[in-house]
Amino acid sequence: MEKKPDFKAMSTKTKVGYIWDYYRWPILLTIIGVGVLISIIYNRITYREPVLNVLMINCNNLFSNDDSGFHEFLTGYGYDPEESPVSLNASMYFPEDDYSQSVNELQVLSTLIAAGGQDIFFGRGAIFLNYAEQGAFQDLSTLLPADLLARYEDGLLYAVDEDGTSYPCAVTITDNEWLTKNNYYDSCYFGILYRGSNPETAVQFAEFLLNY
Repeated sequence: MEKKPDFKAMSTKTKVGYIWDYYRWPILLTIIGVGVLISIIYNRITYREPVLNVLMINCNNLFSNDDSGFHEFLTGYGYDPEESPVSLNASMYFPEDDYSQSVNELQVLSTLIAAGGQDIFFGRGAIFLNYAEQGAFQDLSTLLPADLLARYEDGLLYAVDEDGTSYPCAVTITDNEWLTKNNYYDSCYFGILYRGSNPETAVQFAEFLLNY
C-alpha cells in the first residue's frame, strides 16, 4: 500500500503542488461554475427591456448588432438609451434574387417573425417582398399620417387582406440620410410587423425615419 504523504510536514510550495495535482479538476470546475453564476447574475441585474426590436436583413453593416445608430431616435423621443435600449438583429444575409439556398437563416428568420415580439423589419430582395405578400406587415395607412405616406406614394408596397382589399404594408426607402450615415442601407424596404412588443414605439420610429 502506498504510504500517505504527511501533509503537515510539507512546505507551502509542496502543499500547493500536492493540492493542484490531486484536486485540479474540482478546483477548475468550481471556478468555472462561479464564473458562470456571476455572469448570469450580472446579466440579470444589468438587463434592460428593449423599447424597440429591430430586424435587418442584407444590411450593409452585416453582423453588427450595435444599436448606437438608434440613439438619435431614442433621445429625440424622450428615451434614455442606457435605460431603454434597442435590440438590433442585423446578422442575416440572403441572396437578393434567390434565397432558397439559405435554409438555416430562413428558418431562424421565420421563427423570429412567427414567434412575435419583433417590431420593425428592414430588408432588401425577394425575401422581404415575399413576407410583404404573405401579410406579415401592418397596414401603414392606419398607423401613419396620410400626408407622410403620400410623400412615399411611388415607393409603397401593397398586400391584400382577407377581404381582398389592398393596403400599403411597406415603404421603399432610398438615400435616407439616417440609413446611409449609420451604414445600414443605401436603399431598402421598411415595414412594421404584426405582433410586435412595442407598437407605439414602432410607429414613432417610422415617423422619425420617414421624416428624416
